[in-house]
Amino acid sequence: MSSNAPISARTGSGWEGVEVTSYKNEPGTWMHVTRQVLFSSDASQFEVRFFEVAPGGYTSYERHQHEHCVLILSGRGRVRIGDTWSEICAETLVRIHSGTPHQFAADDGFQLGILCIVDRQRDVPELLGNESPAEALN
Repeated sequence: MSSNAPISARTGSGWEGVEVTSYKNEPGTWMHVTRQVLFSSDASQFEVRFFEVAPGGYTSYERHQHEHCVLILSGRGRVRIGDTWSEICAETLVRIHSGTPHQFAADDGFQLGILCIVDRQRDVPELLGNESPAEALN
């Protein structure tokens, strides 16, 4: 559920007045990630979501047909696009093209804050495995 308030400030534990939910229901495909839907409206074509990845945590390795834009708001980590890992930090913009496998991981010692802008109506992601980023890099 997103906030109906016209303004929501980021606090130390997320965004003021916005429910924090689990990232996904598939155990073993991700670790230490929460999600908040900051904006979603039947009158809009897009949705804005905030993901927080705890130090050493990671999102699922997945692909889907919708493209989306991801802005790193805080922290430091890595993004896997296809088979390539790249370093990311605050104020990095990542574009995920349609059908491109991807995964985000927070570096040890850094909480990674990710703002994701995506189509409100979108396809369901295809999970591509459950290895941790540490296993994928070896």
